[in-house]
Amino acid sequence: MFTILSCSSHPQPLRQHCPQCGRTPVPYPLSTGEGCGHPLYKVSCKAGKLWFNALNGSSYLITSINPLTQRLIIQNPGYANAHTCISADFSSGGILLDTNLPFNITTSNTVMIMNCSLSVLEVYASINCSSTSRCHDFIRENGMAKAACGSMPQLICCWLKTGGSATEFKIRARKDRCSAYQSFVNLDMELPVSKWLESGIELEWALPEEPQCKTPLDCQDLPNSLCLQNRVNVAQKRCYCRPGFRWDPMNGICLAAGEKCKKGKHCHHQVKKKTPLIGVLAAAALLIGVTITVFVYKKQSRKRSEMGQLSLSKVRERILSISTSGIMGKMFTGEEIKRATNNFSKDNLLGSGGFGEVFKGTTSDGIVTAIKRAKPGNTKGTDQILNEVRILCQVNHRSLVKLVGCCVDLEQPLLVYEYIPNGTLYDHLHTSSSKKPPLTLHHRLTIAHQTADGLAYLHSSAAPPIYHRDIKSSNILLDEELNAKVSDFGLSRLAVSDTSHVTTCAQGTLGYLDPEYYLNFQLTDKSDVYSFGVVLLELLTSKKVIDFSRVDEDVNLVVYVRRVLNEKRLLDVVDPLIKEGANKLELESIKTLGSLAVACLDEKRQNRPSMKEAADEIEYIINLAKARLS
Repeated sequence: MFTILSCSSHPQPLRQHCPQCGRTPVPYPLSTGEGCGHPLYKVSCKAGKLWFNALNGSSYLITSINPLTQRLIIQNPGYANAHTCISADFSSGGILLDTNLPFNITTSNTVMIMNCSLSVLEVYASINCSSTSRCHDFIRENGMAKAACGSMPQLICCWLKTGGSATEFKIRARKDRCSAYQSFVNLDMELPVSKWLESGIELEWALPEEPQCKTPLDCQDLPNSLCLQNRVNVAQKRCYCRPGFRWDPMNGICLAAGEKCKKGKHCHHQVKKKTPLIGVLAAAALLIGVTITVFVYKKQSRKRSEMGQLSLSKVRERILSISTSGIMGKMFTGEEIKRATNNFSKDNLLGSGGFGEVFKGTTSDGIVTAIKRAKPGNTKGTDQILNEVRILCQVNHRSLVKLVGCCVDLEQPLLVYEYIPNGTLYDHLHTSSSKKPPLTLHHRLTIAHQTADGLAYLHSSAAPPIYHRDIKSSNILLDEELNAKVSDFGLSRLAVSDTSHVTTCAQGTLGYLDPEYYLNFQLTDKSDVYSFGVVLLELLTSKKVIDFSRVDEDVNLVVYVRRVLNEKRLLDVVDPLIKEGANKLELESIKTLGSLAVACLDEKRQNRPSMKEAADEIEYIINLAKARLS
């Protein structure tokens, strides 16, 4: 049923409100034709109903409009037919708004996307495609969705919130993403599906600006305005309201600045008379509210502090127990750490992430170290510190960063690592301002082999096996000779069960995360293999894994390279630094490394090589090049 909120009457607008569409009012600035509304806010009136027109010829029924909040809701497209899990607007690619017009999709929509390919996981930053996703509940409990999609085996079904930078102008429906969708406005996910009430897609519009003009005559239809230079764009002019008037964008008029009440002086007198009492009541309510808020905040802060201290105490006990067992390096005092880092000065800060900071430190005996601490009050950071202790105390490999020691004297426990001076692989590949020398093909092959060798050690030689879970170019450090060292074991997990996988909540970095791990939460060694495959693509292309400056279809590097490979154009995306001037053998090495990357990125984990196999393949490429050169 169509609903609309009406506006109170005002002076004659610059453009007339459009006539009703059937029984439906058309509020300004929406326009159903020439001479009414605003030309940028066009909608269609057909058979007494309002329709919103998107790109590619698609049109959606408008079910409600709220001119006060500048929002409207359009009807979901439904399914192409009752037994096909494809949206009715599939042929037009889903909802695609014209980015040159003042409409966009709001953040109030929760979208169920159905009949998806695995590539959807590599595109959206915030999406839930797990087997327990509420989308599956929707298909089971909604009659139309069940009829259309319920019989599909191994259906990938997800939900997401719209309104991010990648989704505010579109909800896609296409074969290589998801073929069907249904949206709900202001959905409470805790409610059973039967009580999901408002189905539709909410759009919002930006308020219209003052009309453009070239001469004063262009402003004659807007009383009390002057044609003046645009305050933002000096090459343009607009009809700005005269002093004493203000622009009313909801009605397209210049409204007298003091025009607030239609009842004259008597009305102003009444308002004035009531003001002191209203003010006293408001002040009292504010004081009570502030008092309660402060009390609750202090109580919660005290509880958080007590819990945090208990957690820190357990972490310190655990680190000390590891130290006394003889499997850790030196235990540093707090004073030693403060001297080494010049009391954690900003000049010594090497980097800062979501959970912790890393400082450069020089010990009393002249050894340069990297000192990592969790951010104060960040329990996740503290947990990751402890996790790194557990992991690094059990491993020893030339391609893994070495833990030198720990400190538990200060407010936060600290880890002391060997210092790796040449930054990260990410810096070398993607930081344009970096003064670091470019990486040659030989350097890249060596880095790939050393990284693979370190991961193969974690998977095959460590007991129990260790899954890193956050392999990415920013976690691969390079020393003076550009040798690779894998770092940051805060998310790593021990494979301590008898099965081939560990069931754990999916964590990692967007673009590097194994889609199968995301779907079923089963972590295996092949999850690291997938992430390593993404790193191989970075080494080959020097392109960022997620880059919104690329066209929509190519934002994700994996999707981008897969498309290029299908077109047999791999060399088109290879970094010119290693491609130009390469001999035949080097070009073959590049293609072979590309083939290995594709194998590591196979959607089915059982088809991916092990890290040992990947390391052996890269070693073969390197040795083959050496043999040809000798």
